[in-house]
Amino acid sequence: MQQNRLSTLLSAIVLSFLCLTVANKTALAQTAPQAETAKSAEAVEPVTNSKLDAETFYKLLLGELNLLDEEPRIAFALILDSARKTKEDALFERAVTIALQSRSGESALSASRAWLVAKPTSLAAARYMVQISTAMNRLDQPAGKADIAIALQVTKIALATNPADADAAQLAVTMMATKEPLAEQLVKQYLENKTSKPKPEVRLAYSRALVTDSRFNDAKAQVQKLSVDEPTFAPGWLVLGTLQYQESQEIVEKQGVTAASKASNDAAETSLKKYIQLTDSLPPGQRAASQQRAYVLLANMAKTNKQYQQAYDILSKIIASSKASNEDTDNELADLQYDLAMMAEKLAKLDDMERILRQIIAAKPNDPQAYNALGYSLAERNTRLPEAKALIQQAVKLAPQDPFIADSLGWVEYRMGNLTEAQRVLEKAYKTKPDAEIAAHLGEVLWKQGLKDRATAVWKEGVSINKNNDTLVETLKRFGIKINLQP
Repeated sequence: MQQNRLSTLLSAIVLSFLCLTVANKTALAQTAPQAETAKSAEAVEPVTNSKLDAETFYKLLLGELNLLDEEPRIAFALILDSARKTKEDALFERAVTIALQSRSGESALSASRAWLVAKPTSLAAARYMVQISTAMNRLDQPAGKADIAIALQVTKIALATNPADADAAQLAVTMMATKEPLAEQLVKQYLENKTSKPKPEVRLAYSRALVTDSRFNDAKAQVQKLSVDEPTFAPGWLVLGTLQYQESQEIVEKQGVTAASKASNDAAETSLKKYIQLTDSLPPGQRAASQQRAYVLLANMAKTNKQYQQAYDILSKIIASSKASNEDTDNELADLQYDLAMMAEKLAKLDDMERILRQIIAAKPNDPQAYNALGYSLAERNTRLPEAKALIQQAVKLAPQDPFIADSLGWVEYRMGNLTEAQRVLEKAYKTKPDAEIAAHLGEVLWKQGLKDRATAVWKEGVSINKNNDTLVETLKRFGIKINLQP
């Protein structure tokens, strides 16, 4: 045990030396004239000694020892003191990291501020300060506002000195989360600079900040420009495809399938396939993890278009590659398997559906959705009803407030002939969550009880919520009901 502790300590000290050496070499390279740099390219690289003296080394050693002894406050104080003395970025960052790992936001914030006092133009220090102040909800306080003002000034100076400074632009993007209007102006200043080509990562980060601010059209415009300016930059195609897919889904929800929704859907498919093409050369494990989101979206598009076999095939491929690479968490894999089971049901592969859902139940016995899906499927087919009810009751036990699981319970009660109980359960579910599918079920139960006017009124509400819901459309067709929403 002692030997392992010593090895860990030595690794930390070596890391500190390496960080300092790299920092010094980087600084040297940045200050040397270009001609000198070119001239010395063939020469032996000069050795730059660390600024550590014996006292500083001892403090670092003592700090790392205290960290190993689970005394992060002492370690933080020693390393921050060394950082102030040497003014080394690596040591300031180490102090911030120790504070964050020990969940001491105040200490991390004070370290980042001390870093900026020592290095007033440090973009890294300003970035940490903004992120920590934001995470601690300090933006409405005078100190938080002062942090943002300082970071804004650091960014302005950096971009005034070098309009092509991508790190400064990234900091400006980070500050957009603080709702500081000048931050976005600085981002645009960088992106619109005519003297240099902006880094694609900055434009992508800007588009994501716009998404966070619910400015989806502006975000899409940015990634569309990125796809033209940087056609081989894979992440841009993934974000573009995601936004195009979202646009398509919003149109379908509001208007049904239209020419506009189909156009957005086709554009999303093209973008996502372009992303897959550009990432196909990655190593297998990395490729599977990188491409999963794109394939999931393609599967969802196929499902929306009722191309269930295509969706089933895509999901099967994702699951197989995920298992092979061991990249997914149990939750992610279960979600994929759940979607696969739903596609199996659509394709009438009922044995496959049940097998997959039982695999999820075995792997995640506390997951209510698998119990609910299997129980509802049995109830919908009006088969093995006692088993269906037991499965749904287990789902209710695990998620007692879920209105959709309550809907399943109401539906199985209806199938078993318990109309009064079915109405009670469905009324409560519909009150909790006015949903078109719950309206379809509640309306049918009311109709069977002779409450036809009430049933029609509920169905009309369901149509106003989502006139394209498959269950509601099928129910109205079966009962020969036509709903007119016109006054």
